[in-house]
Amino acid sequence: MAAASNQIQQPMPCHFKIGQTALCLLLLILVVSGCVSIRFDRINNGAEIPLPAAGLIEGKTNLAEALAHYGAPADVVDMDGRFALLYKKSFYQGGQISLGIPLSDLFFQSSLRMEATGNLLRHDLLALFFTPDGILTETKYERGASQPFWGSFWK
Repeated sequence: MAAASNQIQQPMPCHFKIGQTALCLLLLILVVSGCVSIRFDRINNGAEIPLPAAGLIEGKTNLAEALAHYGAPADVVDMDGRFALLYKKSFYQGGQISLGIPLSDLFFQSSLRMEATGNLLRHDLLALFFTPDGILTETKYERGASQPFWGSFWK
């Protein structure tokens, strides 16, 4: 036992790198202290458009029945005696996330900025075409279109 107490114990080797840890800690502090912003947008323009009704029959349905089912249109288009009732709804959903890291704290002249965005634009469209007497002649319906159909339809 006396021999064991006289031996000098060697310190265990340290695999812990102080420089790497300090750099990681500094970068973590910079990221946390940076400017993080998140934005979500959701915009509905127009009323919900119901599916074309089976009860509205082309050649038999009159204007009063169509208005009773769909309500007031977004637009009425005159087409040389004939006319069309237009129902339109647009839906926009977008998101953005950005992160700014102030590298000027580390004696650099500029800062780092990262940004990501995403957008979704969808159009629901319904057109009811009538004779001058107010009889339904044709129905056009499109749901979830990526472009507004009516802009190119009337040209």
